[in-house]
Amino acid sequence: MSNIFKAMKAKKKRAVDPNAPPRPNLMTHEVKLREQKQDFQSLVNIVQQQEEKIRRLESKLNYQANYLQTLHHKISNNK
Repeated sequence: MSNIFKAMKAKKKRAVDPNAPPRPNLMTHEVKLREQKQDFQSLVNIVQQQEEKIRRLESKLNYQANYLQTLHHKISNNK
């Protein structure tokens, strides 16, 4: 019977070091993970926008290069 009463007895609290950093909180970890995911998604969006802009600029450059090449060819053949 004495073992049962020992199990029911309140345990002593551990001594807390006042200089120790605060213990981790799962909610703060969740918030940090969510913020990191949002940051990563915004970077992905920026990269996609830049890839689209690069694609449009390369297309424009190719068109202008072809136009100038055709113009140069016509001018040089007319002489």
